[in-house]
Amino acid sequence: MKPYITLFLLLANYLSFSQDKGDFVYEDKIYDDYFRTVQLYPEVSVRNSSNYTSDVISLKGSIPLVLEFDELYADAYSYKVKIIHCNSDWSPSGLSPLQYLADYNEYDINDLEYSFGTITPYVHYKFKVPKPTISGNYLLVVYAGSDLDDVVITKRFMVYEQRVTFPPKNDIINSSPHAVDKQHLHFNIDYSSTELLNPMERVNVTIRQNQRWDNAKINIKPTYVKELQNVLQYSHYSDKTAFLAGNEFRYFDIRSLKYFGFHIEKVKFGKDRVLANVETDKPRAGLAYSIERNMKGQYRIENLERKIARIENDYAMVNFSLESEELGDNVYVSGKFTNWIKNGTTRLKYNPATNRYEGAYLLKQGIYDYQYVVDSKKRENDIEGNKRETKNTYDILVYYFSQELNADLLIGYYTFIYNSY
Repeated sequence: MKPYITLFLLLANYLSFSQDKGDFVYEDKIYDDYFRTVQLYPEVSVRNSSNYTSDVISLKGSIPLVLEFDELYADAYSYKVKIIHCNSDWSPSGLSPLQYLADYNEYDINDLEYSFGTITPYVHYKFKVPKPTISGNYLLVVYAGSDLDDVVITKRFMVYEQRVTFPPKNDIINSSPHAVDKQHLHFNIDYSSTELLNPMERVNVTIRQNQRWDNAKINIKPTYVKELQNVLQYSHYSDKTAFLAGNEFRYFDIRSLKYFGFHIEKVKFGKDRVLANVETDKPRAGLAYSIERNMKGQYRIENLERKIARIENDYAMVNFSLESEELGDNVYVSGKFTNWIKNGTTRLKYNPATNRYEGAYLLKQGIYDYQYVVDSKKRENDIEGNKRETKNTYDILVYYFSQELNADLLIGYYTFIYNSY
């Protein structure tokens, strides 16, 4: 880690990270395995409220976002934060920080605590994110010391201003009897209260399912503009606004390491780590739909025996196993705790001796939603199935290209749960 920062970087009007590492991306990513349990959420008084895991906040609201993460190391280090304004496609907008921040764009993370009474030592960091002064997409970048090239975490968040309105939820859901495996969204956007120039070209919509970016629908243009009524129609009868329905998430509970929580088969204590086995799962694609208690793919850090979960919760190597015949594509364990990423860390290996897909992932004590996915867009839900009754959360984000700023602003946001009446 370099002990200095160049004069050029100090005087730069906007943030520019070196691409020499070849892996810096404008996405949610952890760049070092020592960093775990990265959470970005609104600072609300009730931690288990419905918006606890949201990465979207109002420009006019008073609730800021909070970043928390652990570094699996016994000693603390100095970390800083930068914030980058991005366009709707997550490319950097090129705006100067002076245009979207009230302070100098370099923030120290000073709130840190050491783990207490845990087998796995770690340092817990916490940072209150300064609210930007304009709406849009933002990338929060955590880097080590003063070395802008030593990026350890990148995290997306959105700040919206409500300049448009949406119809009631029941008018958005399109429950066609023919849509047995997909959920379609048809809706109108009313822009009577704001002036939008050339909305057919300058407005685009992003739709997320369960806060996922890996399957998000981006850059959706209106199908029709009713100029006299100031209404944008989104009535696509294709996959532009349709998602595979999926199934309710599985979950397990490791809030206690003394007493086995839900779907935990065994916990074993070693010298330097804790091992926990999730009960063996089976495919659900051919089964009838059943309502399951879940958090739409999210997770919560909690503890049943100790008071301060953020520093007293231990880490466990959680073993997953799926009883199945061998499939033609790779199989992964997926959820918010993996950032929905399919890579070598989340891939399960097939064991012909047990006829199971097996793998492990290091997790902090808490409650976790998860699913098994196949590495194929068309076959992704072959293990879990697609059930039209599934209760998924959807976010609709409306972007408008500002010619004055030469950047995209987030002028509307709406979230709802499909099949929740």
